[in-house]
Amino acid sequence: MNYLKKFNNNVAMVIDNEEKEWIVIGKGISFGKRPGDKIVTSEIERRFLAEPSQDFSYIVQTIFSMDAELIEAVNEMIHEAELVIGVKLKDKNYITLLDHINFALKRTSEGIEYSAPLKWETKRLYPKEYQAAVQSIGYLNQRLGINLPKSEETFITMHYVNAQDGKEKLEQSDRINMIVRMIMTFVSDEYQIELDEESTNYIRFVTHLRYFIIRQINNESLKDSSLDRDLMMIIKEKYRRAYEVALGVSEKVRREEDWEITSNEVLYLTIHIWRVTSVDDE
Repeated sequence: MNYLKKFNNNVAMVIDNEEKEWIVIGKGISFGKRPGDKIVTSEIERRFLAEPSQDFSYIVQTIFSMDAELIEAVNEMIHEAELVIGVKLKDKNYITLLDHINFALKRTSEGIEYSAPLKWETKRLYPKEYQAAVQSIGYLNQRLGINLPKSEETFITMHYVNAQDGKEKLEQSDRINMIVRMIMTFVSDEYQIELDEESTNYIRFVTHLRYFIIRQINNESLKDSSLDRDLMMIIKEKYRRAYEVALGVSEKVRREEDWEITSNEVLYLTIHIWRVTSVDDE
């Protein structure tokens, strides 16, 4: 690629061997360059084909509404986050997150904070992405001398979740969170107790529910043959109340989600319900 012109030190217009123009982003990619200079591929962190489209207009608007220091900071932030989540953000996700950060900074400077729904569930369901989000906010706060609100942890977590191929997209993540909360509320109401959200057993239950829900969405329920029949009878008898509530959960998701829950799934739910409603926690 050959350099055409500078937008700022981190953003340039280039042209490839097929005469196609691109906007490229990379740390110091424009520094000291003159028209016609070669651009080394390793210098490019993101590239966007410069052709008329609604998406490209959005890309241009987003990039050029941000100053060079902010773009460089977000590039570094995303690079470190990608190492944590093990996935490279697609260009579309990158631009969406860039836009989000830009507006988050503007809201913060104006003293505006949006509340983040299902913060706890997001933290527990997506620990790797949440860790990356906390790291990202800490980096931006230190680098830019700002103080982004805690609610951004949840918002940025969901950006990292949504960026991953082959995993739950943002809409599915919202659905998973909603169903987890519905089940937890049902169990709490049945026992008429407030569940300890910081307990180990609660965390284990949420983790189990996440994979339980994903299995249902993907039509991958546990087969009834995977548990010994005698063991199934022992669990039913020993944890009778928890088993009844598990059956209630099964009926609720059948009505709400049209899912048919296998007896094995019910038994695993029984064990988790018994643990999360017990006084003692490991």
